[in-house]
Amino acid sequence: MKQNKRDEALSVADAGKGIMDRLGGYHRCFLGGPIYLEFVSQNFCSMLGYRKTEFSELVEGVYTVTVHADDVSTFVDFVQRMAKKETSESLSYRLIKKDGSIIRVADTMTSVVGNDGFMRGYSVVSEIHEGSNEAWACDQKIAILKVLGGNEAKIMQVSGAAFDFAANLEVTKRLSFIDFVSISDRARICGALKKAYSEWRSGADSYTLVSVDGSAHVCKVWVERIRDDGDFDSAVFCVKVQIENESLREEENKVAFSRQLFSSFAEDLFEADRAQDTVTYIARSDRSLFDIPLNVRMFTDDITRYLLDRVAPESREAVKQFCIRVRSTQFCEESIGTAKIGFLLRDRYGDYVPATATVVAVSERKYLMGLSLDSDSPHVEPSGALIVTQKQVIATLFGSFSLSVNGKAVNIRSAKAKELLALLIERRGAFVSSREAIAMLWECEPDQTTRARYRKTASRLVSELKRNGIEYIVESDRGARRVVPECLECDYYDYRDGLRAPSGALLPEYSWSEFILID
Repeated sequence: MKQNKRDEALSVADAGKGIMDRLGGYHRCFLGGPIYLEFVSQNFCSMLGYRKTEFSELVEGVYTVTVHADDVSTFVDFVQRMAKKETSESLSYRLIKKDGSIIRVADTMTSVVGNDGFMRGYSVVSEIHEGSNEAWACDQKIAILKVLGGNEAKIMQVSGAAFDFAANLEVTKRLSFIDFVSISDRARICGALKKAYSEWRSGADSYTLVSVDGSAHVCKVWVERIRDDGDFDSAVFCVKVQIENESLREEENKVAFSRQLFSSFAEDLFEADRAQDTVTYIARSDRSLFDIPLNVRMFTDDITRYLLDRVAPESREAVKQFCIRVRSTQFCEESIGTAKIGFLLRDRYGDYVPATATVVAVSERKYLMGLSLDSDSPHVEPSGALIVTQKQVIATLFGSFSLSVNGKAVNIRSAKAKELLALLIERRGAFVSSREAIAMLWECEPDQTTRARYRKTASRLVSELKRNGIEYIVESDRGARRVVPECLECDYYDYRDGLRAPSGALLPEYSWSEFILID
């Protein structure tokens, strides 16, 4: 491959000046035209885990190859500002190490006009270690792939976490980057390459990459053009891939879903982190009785004392024991659903009003507490007894319809009763009349013979739900029925709320699902 001017400058500049290599985190950028890296010290390369020749081959004079994709714009603006005049400034940003891990660094650059009349930036980069004011921790890893040609995307060099899905270097020599992209995402990734060719870089987007062992990884991908040799197929691109932490993503999705669920009935919402022993007040209602700041983490003990000070004396001990219970390891690990307690809470006028605290464990470390007030009720005896907890009901509509209760699959023995439940869940809380249900479940049969069958089907559905202890998820009113969406989790609801992508066809076993629009 023909060596370009930037690559040549990077490899030979300052040859024989060993003192420069020993400077910690030192590099020099040419700022008098197209910006490129002229020199980088061995100490800087060592900080990222590279040998100097290895680093030079990877970046080809483009320093941003190793800058975290979310910080590239900030760094480019910084360098362009430095190129305008002789000055000295500092910037904090993230760099990607050879093993894919992320470090935060402080870059102090001084721009000076040289004897040749061109501006250059002289930088000293130092790592910001954990414990300092600007420390930043990240358990994610990023892969860096240098690929040749937009259509073929032949892998030239890999670094970072690429081996998590590419297995070894020999595999990357035989396959192109496109081979690792799921078929459904290949058109989009080609579009990202074209955008990077014409606009220098593409925005971040999520794609599914398939490793050599067949496992799929949801990844965040950025594409940057680092060399243009005249056309799209000769261009060289840097592809940065961040493999999402699946367990963390699932926890975040569950927390987001639970927040949305709570917002439908809880007036004040708290998010607790058991591992850090903190509570954050994340939503406040107009009727809120709390004057604590929003979105500020506070110690759990402090919030508990604050709450107990406002609870009626006769139920204070019961509420205290309730708080101890929901903070326990057992409560979070069991993911037992929803626990509630009713009590009287002092309002701003000194009177006690009925209130209900609802707590749900959404993961082994996080739980949410919602507080609702019932100021319309004349009085509620603060017995302090726990209300019966609801079970965790999960409905799956993508792929095929299934239902589970507390992790165990539910077998609904009547096929039509199961189909009716699927219809109610798909409607997400909207009432379905008997006429509409009959039209869906028996679309090709006369109305006279199906009314009685529908009544029998609805009765069987109620019996099946009672048998599994979840009859509360369906309500009826004058012949119309609906599911109570707050009482269950559903992948289709998550999709509608933008929390996840479809994972298969929606209810493919039922003909009426063909009329449901999926983006």
